[in-house]
Amino acid sequence: MGDLAGLFAAEDQAPGSSLDAVWDSYQRARSSGAEPFDAAIRVASSVDRLGLAFAAGYSAALERLIPDVILPCALCVTEADGNHPRAIKASLKASGSDYVLDGAKTFVTFGSMAKTLIVAARVGVHSDGRPELAVVRIPADRDGVSLKELPPISFVPEIPHARVEFNDVQVQDGERLNGDGYLDYVKPFRTVEDIHVFATASAYLLGLSKRCAGPAEWMSELCAAIVTLDRLGAVPPSDPGVHVALHGVTQNLSRLFSTEAFTEVLQGAPPEERARWERDRKLLQVANTARDARFRKAASQLGLC
Repeated sequence: MGDLAGLFAAEDQAPGSSLDAVWDSYQRARSSGAEPFDAAIRVASSVDRLGLAFAAGYSAALERLIPDVILPCALCVTEADGNHPRAIKASLKASGSDYVLDGAKTFVTFGSMAKTLIVAARVGVHSDGRPELAVVRIPADRDGVSLKELPPISFVPEIPHARVEFNDVQVQDGERLNGDGYLDYVKPFRTVEDIHVFATASAYLLGLSKRCAGPAEWMSELCAAIVTLDRLGAVPPSDPGVHVALHGVTQNLSRLFSTEAFTEVLQGAPPEERARWERDRKLLQVANTARDARFRKAASQLGLC
C-alpha cells in the first residue's frame, strides 16, 4: 500500500458521518491515483462508525474482483434458499446473440443505491451435476429490474439492503463476464470481501484511536493488520495460505478488541460513537462459521492439521 505515515497524519476536520461522504472521499482518492485498497483505508480511517468503513471496504473489494466496475455497485447472489450454487434459481438464457435474465435476489447489500448490479445466474448444469453459473454486469435502471428496499437490520443500519427482481431483463453479450460465475466471482468474493472489510474496520479503529490519543502499541498492531491484509489481497484468493493467514489476522483482531488498551480508547470516544461500535461490532462476526471452515480446509491442504 501507499504511504503508511498518512494514516497517522493529523485531521483538521470532523470524521465523515454519511454514505455520501464515503462515496465522495473514495472517488476523490481513486481519482488522485490511489488503488482501491489504499482508497478504502484512507476513507475508513476518517469516518465515525464501522458501517461507513464497511461501505468503503465493500466497494474496494468489488473493484478488486471486477476492475473498471461503476460504483456504487452491488453483488447479487443470495436467493430464498441461500447463496450456495444449488440455491441459485435466477436464470440466464440465450436469446439470439444476447441473453434474458429472470429471477429474484432476496438480500442485496447496497442494492437500493447501486448504479451497477453484478448478478449470478444459472446457465446450465455441469457434467457432474453441479449448477453452472454465469455472472453479468448490468445497469441498475435496466428495464425489467425492480428493487425494493428492505428494513434496516439491527447493526450497521446505515447500509441499505434490497430485494431485486429480474423480469425478462435483456442482457447484452458483452455484459456477461468471462469465466465461471462461481469459481471466478462468487466464491473468491467471500475472501476478497473479508480482506477488505477487516482492513477497513482496522483503519476505522486506527482513526478512532488517533482521535482519542490511544496507546501507540495498540495502534501499531492495527497498522500491522492493515499491512498484512494488503499483502493478502495481492495473492490469488484460491491460495490456501491466504485463508490460513487471514484466520491469524482475524483471531488477533478479536484478541485486540478485549484488551485494556481498547477499553481505554473506547472510554475516550464520544458516547454516541462508543454506542455505535457496541451495536455494530456484530458485523465482524457475520459468516464466522464459513470463514472457520475455509481456514480448516486450507490448513489441511497445507498439512497443518
